[in-house]
Parts: sequence; structure tokens; C-alpha cells
Amino acid sequence: MLALPAWAEVQIQDITSPAGINAWLVEEPSIPFVALEIRFAGGASLDAPGKRGAINLMTALLEEGAGDLDARGFARAVEELAASFKYGLNDDALSISSRFLTENLDEAVALKGRLARQQEVGYRTEGIEVAADGDIV
Repeated sequence: MLALPAWAEVQIQDITSPAGINAWLVEEPSIPFVALEIRFAGGASLDAPGKRGAINLMTALLEEGAGDLDARGFARAVEELAASFKYGLNDDALSISSRFLTENLDEAVALKGRLARQQEVGYRTEGIEVAADGDIV
């Protein structure tokens, strides 16, 4: 008896945001979570000469708090939302991956948005000390 692989049709939609950002959208309403990945071209190759590791430090600082939330408060908020935020970096790209329950969509996006919009990220000295542990800054 020969076993054949199971095939599932995946419908991929090309979408464009009001700001002109192109994306692919795959929807499956039977799965109760959202998975989002954003990639930025350039990655660590964009570090300034003599400043290798700057973008790596920036991604580490993103988890050291947001606005009035310190690192522990941020981690607690992520856990309460059953969410996951991860960052990947290589010479060619920076990726930001998010996963969260569909029922927590608005709150998870709002939390992630706080990180993206915060302007004081570079001024959290306690976050810099933790994030830079072992890195040269």
C-alpha cells in the first residue's frame, strides 16, 4: 500500500495597507491564533562602521519594557495575552515574529505597537545593561 502525502490548498492574498505596505495574508478561521512576521531588508549589514551589534542591541532592548512597563511588566503582559514576540537578525534582514490568540488580537497588537512607538527605549539604562550583557556597546 502506498501512502500519499496530504495536500491542503492554501489561499494567499496579496494585500496593501493604507500606508502602501505590501503583504501576504493567509486566513484559516478554524485556527484560533494569529501569526505575523515582518521582515526588514538590510539587517546587521546596516550597522555603522565600528558599531557592529547596534541592531542586535536594539532588538534586545525591545523586550526590556514599553512605556510604563519595565521588562517584568512587559513579560507579564505578553504571558497574560498568551502571546509570543521574537526577533531574528542576520546580515540581510531583521525579522519580527508575533503569535497570539485571535481573541487577544487587539490587545496584543496594541502591546506590540507600544514597543514600536516608544521613544525612550534608548534611555532605559537598566535595559541596556541587561541587553548588552556579553555584547560590546
